[in-house]
Amino acid sequence: MIQWRIYYSDGSTFDSSQGIPDDAPAFGVAVIVQLADNGRLRDPVHSGDYYLYTESGFWVGADLSGLLDRLANRVPFSGFLVGRWDPQDEYFAILRKAEKDPDFPQARN
Repeated sequence: MIQWRIYYSDGSTFDSSQGIPDDAPAFGVAVIVQLADNGRLRDPVHSGDYYLYTESGFWVGADLSGLLDRLANRVPFSGFLVGRWDPQDEYFAILRKAEKDPDFPQARN
């Protein structure tokens, strides 16, 4: 079962079936979709400057202050990724694709 999938601004993806977080291409992240609540929920992570894979097994978004806080306090993480700004129409197209990814449960309203 795929645990997470990274959507890049160039249209490519990388997911947990292809490798560990540190194997993922580091630049150009638009959206990350991951499983939450023991696989019952889809958890999209987006609009981050940086993305980190935490010890608890989840991707989180961070701005520069959040990244520096984790580094200064030596909070372990892996899979360091860099977000990318995209024109609004391109970003929302990627977000819609991630929200409809058939490998993840549909979001609850």
